[in-house]
Amino acid sequence: MRYLTFQEVLELYNRIIKQSGGSLGIANLGGLESALAQPTMTFGGEELYPT
Repeated sequence: MRYLTFQEVLELYNRIIKQSGGSLGIANLGGLESALAQPTMTFGGEELYPT
């Protein structure tokens, strides 16, 4: 499985803002990093979210 990187998400965000309008800026970068890390978490060598 391949997960989006932080940089890829930022690029997608910038593209969407350019296309649809709105103001640039992410209020909570730490929250974004945390959300991106959730699907990759493991415990005892097993994925916590395998599907």
